[in-house]
Amino acid sequence: MTTAAMLLAARFNTGTEALTIYDLAGLRHGVAFLCALPIILMSRPWGLSLNRHIFLAFFGGVPFIISIFAGLSYVPATHGSTAFSGSLPIMAVLVSWIWLRERPGAGQAIGIFLAVAGLVMVGWSGMANASTTKPFPWWGLLFFSLAALLISVWYGGIRTWQIPMGQTIVGLLTLNAVIYVPIWLLFLPSGLSTAPWSEILLQAVVHGLFGAFIAIFFHSYAARTMGPTRQAAMLSGGPALVTILAIPLLGEIPTMLAIAGVAVTTIGILMTIFLRSVSLPKAPTT
Repeated sequence: MTTAAMLLAARFNTGTEALTIYDLAGLRHGVAFLCALPIILMSRPWGLSLNRHIFLAFFGGVPFIISIFAGLSYVPATHGSTAFSGSLPIMAVLVSWIWLRERPGAGQAIGIFLAVAGLVMVGWSGMANASTTKPFPWWGLLFFSLAALLISVWYGGIRTWQIPMGQTIVGLLTLNAVIYVPIWLLFLPSGLSTAPWSEILLQAVVHGLFGAFIAIFFHSYAARTMGPTRQAAMLSGGPALVTILAIPLLGEIPTMLAIAGVAVTTIGILMTIFLRSVSLPKAPTT
């Protein structure tokens, strides 16, 4: 639900162009850090090495969210949700296979094929309607696939190292707030000074409070207990939900091909997530 709200709010902003993608990322991490600051100061979860701080901040932070926002500048919210949710189990399976030594079973392989087929249908629909949407919709699909890869690696790191929730909050939010927010305010293109306060408040609440601060508790727990592949189950209903909500909220009427692509991708997602994988022998350690 938080992902659907985040995609719809970001897509609404790309329609008004009141804020840049750098503004959305800055509001997300700045507001989330301020919300988490009392928890960080009270619990003092500092026992995290610098390399893992950097890992959490990079793969789950600004590069991930800017990829999402950049993708939405090329495609409608429906296409974006399908591209991200469809790419996520594919990337999660690859990360699990390479890093966690869990090979996809036959049913999961079919699910991956269906997810890719659905993404192609959605992308083709965007190309057919390029005059009424943004140009070059395939760039949007590539940005969402990059975002799915980044967050899947983030899930894999939390799962492998069993990073506690408090340390996850510190690692994800602190460096992004301390490093990115000043760079954003001083050097990056911004519409903050001209955007209406209602727009700034909407994006701050949706992305900062719900999309980052509240969602991190659920994502951190699920990543430690479920692993990257089943973590994708949290987003399996995203395409259908965003497709429905985008009609009254954004006026985005999907084509029949896009609707079919959403359905095929959703089936592929569910097969990829819930069918059994095959555990491989662990690589020998030296």
